[in-house]
Amino acid sequence: MLTGTQVPLDYADPDGPKAGIAMVKVPSKVSADSAEYRGPILFNPGGPGGSGVSTVNARGELFQRVLGDDYDMIGFDPRGVGRTTPQVVIFPDDAESTAWDLGVRGDQLPSNASLGPIARIHARSALYGALAQERTISASPYVSTALVSRDMLSIVRAHGFEKLQYWGFSYGTVLGATFAAMFPDNVGRLIIDGVEDSEDYYAALWSNNLVDTDAVLDWFFESCAEAGPEACALHESSAEKIKSRLNSLYESLKYSPIPVSAKGSDFTAADYGLVDYALVRKLIFGFLYAPYPGMRPGGVTPSALASALAAAENGNGLPLWDLQKNGTEQFKCKCGGGANPVPRTDGATVAIACGEGDVVEDSVEELQAHYEKMSQDSTFAELWTIHASCVGWKIRTVERFSGPFVGNTSHPVLLIGNTADPVTPLRNAHYMAKGFNGSVVLTQNSPGHCSLSSSSPCTMKAVREYFRNGTLPKAGTVCETESTMFGDVVTADTVTGFETVLSSEDQEVLRGWRDLSSTFEPIQLGMI
Repeated sequence: MLTGTQVPLDYADPDGPKAGIAMVKVPSKVSADSAEYRGPILFNPGGPGGSGVSTVNARGELFQRVLGDDYDMIGFDPRGVGRTTPQVVIFPDDAESTAWDLGVRGDQLPSNASLGPIARIHARSALYGALAQERTISASPYVSTALVSRDMLSIVRAHGFEKLQYWGFSYGTVLGATFAAMFPDNVGRLIIDGVEDSEDYYAALWSNNLVDTDAVLDWFFESCAEAGPEACALHESSAEKIKSRLNSLYESLKYSPIPVSAKGSDFTAADYGLVDYALVRKLIFGFLYAPYPGMRPGGVTPSALASALAAAENGNGLPLWDLQKNGTEQFKCKCGGGANPVPRTDGATVAIACGEGDVVEDSVEELQAHYEKMSQDSTFAELWTIHASCVGWKIRTVERFSGPFVGNTSHPVLLIGNTADPVTPLRNAHYMAKGFNGSVVLTQNSPGHCSLSSSSPCTMKAVREYFRNGTLPKAGTVCETESTMFGDVVTADTVTGFETVLSSEDQEVLRGWRDLSSTFEPIQLGMI
């Protein structure tokens, strides 16, 4: 049920212009006036720039199966995003947007963060900021996380409640932490999952996201070594040897990209191109978000990735090309936009993250030093360019919250972090937990971004019990998962040893959790 509500564009001017917040609801199966009704739970899938409407429209019933059908599941598009107004649109049509994206793709940082490409990124960011100043000045000042936090409280109050129930992923953890710090007395149940360092975020640094990135890839190497040659085409006797093979492939592709061309007369621009170093790095970085098979719609599986890399070693780039071609930018001219197309809000990510962050005025040399420092944490630093995107952004938000992230919340916060998350390292969860009295960090022992990147009955029970009973797991709890990289894909009907210790009700909830994990896809950030 797609709906919406109006709120002040600027809460400092409550009688002035309005923002229209787009929402979708999977309604509770009990009436709102029933004593059994538990109220709304709000969701944010990350970004910034992710659509909560799309998330709940696609998976709201699965969230409800896990959390209970006596709640409303509410997805909303934050300001600047999707169907919410005002919208941040820098490029008015697909052709202009695609042309820009192609240029950005060509400007990716090389692995050694050399000065020339950084200078191009620096200049392009200045151009992007100038375009935004000209085209989005009526919208961009009104899309901050502080304003969205106020919007969430307005949504909760419109449902007759004073306390927020919320589950936020990735950037959604900045939104959750901001709400908890601004409105500590209005926290009912609040989960932040895949935790950003909010202080680093509001400083517009984006400097500590990649601390555990390479650990996810190491997990892949180790799993391949354990799986054997039949399951993993890159198999060697040790993880280090597999890593060496991949590094050799990287070096080869830097100097000898592999041309790929489909056969036949009906292929499109998505069916031919070059498999080069940049393409493979981007593909692998995206894989790290959800490295277990079956954990992302249309995602790259470990076996398929290993086979494609092995084929590329022998000069066959087609398997790698096929794995990435769904994301290939291309021009398409069409008449008509179909039924209720989602608006293109291409500027939302930078407008939110940069407009409320500290002003970034790095010189080219300072930007180079920033990425050299990040490269000490991860070999993927060249793909994490959002700090550079803020260089040219001059529009400031009308309301900014940047801390302190502390509060004696009316109910303790639950933070969830994976042991190897590619963009929100576990240490962020522990750091952010220090500011909120009584909060607990739940560790999930798995690779991937956010808890739903694998299936864990233990995490499932902790999340459900927190929402329904307010119960927090014991401090120091570590949840294992039932997903494996090169084993059988976990589906709703998989039978594992976990079921033997679950009640029949929990077994049914677990099936819902598995379905949710296999379809949920947090926003992939990094390559703006």
